[in-house]
Amino acid sequence: TPLVKIISSNSWPEEGQSIILTCESKGKPMPEPVLWTKDGGELPDPERMVVNGRVLSISFLNKTDNGTYRCEAKNPIGRNSTEYVLIVHDVFNTLLPTTVIPSLTTATVTTTVALTTTSATAISTRDPNALAGQTGPDHALIGGIVAVVVFVTLCSIILLGRYLARHKGTYLTNEAKGAEDAPDADTAIINAEGSQVNAEEKKEYFI
Repeated sequence: TPLVKIISSNSWPEEGQSIILTCESKGKPMPEPVLWTKDGGELPDPERMVVNGRVLSISFLNKTDNGTYRCEAKNPIGRNSTEYVLIVHDVFNTLLPTTVIPSLTTATVTTTVALTTTSATAISTRDPNALAGQTGPDHALIGGIVAVVVFVTLCSIILLGRYLARHKGTYLTNEAKGAEDAPDADTAIINAEGSQVNAEEKKEYFI
């Protein structure tokens, strides 16, 4: 009677991977060929589940491939079979035991983001200062011109006021000359250099 055993090429099959199941059969006489079935029926996906002699190859594993695979061999003396239970594991679940790698990766990413944020802050802080530095000389120049204009205007007003004040004082002083030694008010008015009478006399004299 044949002796049958299934050997798997992948002890921890995951989604997206492939697996090869080899059915070793021995007997006298040698049994061949072998018959592969799944859950008591035919193989459901012949395009991905290819049988080549005693070898069953399954590519692109997914959850639908879970089940019991049976290899049956027979010879003139009798028949025998063995089973293999296939469980396809998630890729995410296989990463859970190695929690150190995601932790290190997360730390590295966090550090990189922090450095990037700092650089962006520095750049954004420099831009306003750079713009302010460019417009600074223009404002300073305008302010200096305005200050000079205001200063010159104030100086002109002050000098003009002092000139008018001195001219008025000189006029009053000259008008009062000749009236100091007058015996009375009428004589003082007549003798004043700035009176209307003297003004008329001067006009007539020049004409």
